[in-house]
Amino acid sequence: MLPGMRFLQWLGALSLVGASLFVTPAHAQERLVEISFTPTARAQVALWIESEDGEFMDTLRLTESVSVRGIGNRPGALQMNSGFRWPYGRREGVLPVWGHRRANAPGQQAFRRVIFQDRNSEGFASRTSSDASRDDYFCLSFNQDTTRRDALDAVTCASQFNSDKGRYLGSGDSGYSEPYQEGASERMRQLSMTSVYPPRRDIPARSGDDHGDVANFDEDAREVMPELDAVTMATPAADVIQNIQFTVPSDWPDGNYVVWLEVNVEGDYNSDYSDVTHPTPTSERWDFWAKTYGYPYRGQPSVVYQVPFVLSSDGGDFQVRTPAGFGALEGEDGDLRPIDGTISDDPTMAPGSGADRLRVMADDNRLRVHVVPTSVCLGEDAPPECFSECDDRRPCADGFVCGDGGTCVGVCDVEAAPEAIPAITLENHEDEFHAHHWAVVRFTVPDSERALTRYELRVSNDPIVDETSFLRARPAKEANLDTVELTVPVEGMPGDEIEVNIGQLTPETRFYVALRAVDMCNSSGDFAVAEIQTKEIHFTTVSPCFVATAAYGSPMADEIGVLRRFRDRHLMNNALGRAFVDAYYEHGPKAAAVIAEDEDLRGVTRALLTPVVAIADLLAR
Repeated sequence: MLPGMRFLQWLGALSLVGASLFVTPAHAQERLVEISFTPTARAQVALWIESEDGEFMDTLRLTESVSVRGIGNRPGALQMNSGFRWPYGRREGVLPVWGHRRANAPGQQAFRRVIFQDRNSEGFASRTSSDASRDDYFCLSFNQDTTRRDALDAVTCASQFNSDKGRYLGSGDSGYSEPYQEGASERMRQLSMTSVYPPRRDIPARSGDDHGDVANFDEDAREVMPELDAVTMATPAADVIQNIQFTVPSDWPDGNYVVWLEVNVEGDYNSDYSDVTHPTPTSERWDFWAKTYGYPYRGQPSVVYQVPFVLSSDGGDFQVRTPAGFGALEGEDGDLRPIDGTISDDPTMAPGSGADRLRVMADDNRLRVHVVPTSVCLGEDAPPECFSECDDRRPCADGFVCGDGGTCVGVCDVEAAPEAIPAITLENHEDEFHAHHWAVVRFTVPDSERALTRYELRVSNDPIVDETSFLRARPAKEANLDTVELTVPVEGMPGDEIEVNIGQLTPETRFYVALRAVDMCNSSGDFAVAEIQTKEIHFTTVSPCFVATAAYGSPMADEIGVLRRFRDRHLMNNALGRAFVDAYYEHGPKAAAVIAEDEDLRGVTRALLTPVVAIADLLAR
């Protein structure tokens, strides 16, 4: 490697050919397309490419809630309320344009539809039979306030929940239907046997009272769509630019194509789509849970962007700011409806809403496609930079690097890949309140002949030993309440140590974490693996209940024990609860000092605490 030039070591000899004197690299560059966009918060995304005449070519990305969590194809009626990590209700309007166009393309097929195992109605959220098993992701909260639209980013599943994972709709379910409300009237609507969305695929194994179909959900979905694992992405972080690299298959001819991006956000209200225009159903076909908890999720429908581009060796840049249309609110078809006044497009007054689910980027566009020029140093028309001599004093022009023969060559025109991660460790998080669901990853930056553009960090309960098991693992999530993708920084130099925290783990469970580096030409190195056993949930009883102790006169009172158990089992397992406890520990001693000196205040405080203790006792058992 030339001194001080990290990315300038290249494989393959360069030679002069004939009188034309053009450079021939050892490996001609594969065609590369880079797609950039900046999503808003909680955006669900489908990204795909079609030919100019509408032939569906390939899905590039599909967010995990649809690809893995099965929100488009699960038990529960279409119009059932939603909420944070809500377990039921088919969100068939999430990405319907992608779903129908893929399923109806030549050689493609739909997925089998999932329904409740054995409930009185697809509108019933409560159990009517033994049909549930432990759920490590979805939950129903007993607190109505935490299931409202304005609380979606502020709560977590504080206690264990058992959910019905459902079963396939079968030939013996002739005429099976769901409650469906249209304006002031309601009817039972028959369900089709198939869905354009995959079923839930994050269930580790059949357990409890699961139906036998559950064990087949994952493999059946892969049979329909083998690329599901490879295209899955976590929900992207809000307002962070996404740069998606796609290596074009060798059998795609040069020519005209179209990048499609569909984006949706539940509860994206405006005057035309809201809880007023599409309220919670209220008939007897919906049970108490379905009518009382959660919120009406049907805000503005999915919005679709299209960028026509030319795939050629010359490369090029293509972009768009205005969406091409929007999808069906309830997902009944894949038609693209023209943008009209019902879809918001006001980044100032309605940021992140409607068309602004893709934020306007620095170049005043929302979706950008860059076709990387290919084989720039091949052929008689090779640019002059390909013949330039180079060394550590004579660098190459932008887009070129110095080859082993001392001649400039296109940056992606030679075969190269980052080295494997040289060292990786995985440890429990030092915060005892988070060690059951957070972990610390440390690794050493590998050598790379080209600049690194990203790391792929994946998590699995099964050993990661090859490319298949690597892709089946889930993208790592940030260590916070959101289920958004963890972005690993790429600024480090070879040998530097990088530390990141991963979240969304489950207590007392073995996890395998794999990491690999990807360079600017979409070449990836070998992955490195580490494993860890998460800890049990930590329940502390160290800090006293200051005010309650002052009111009851002793830290050993039974009421104090009830409040401590409620604090440890519920408040300390979510961000709002921890914030409340922290504030209480800061101001509680002062209030307790005043109460302890006044018998009347102690009596009033006991009276106020009595119903609180009773409720806490029920919830903390």
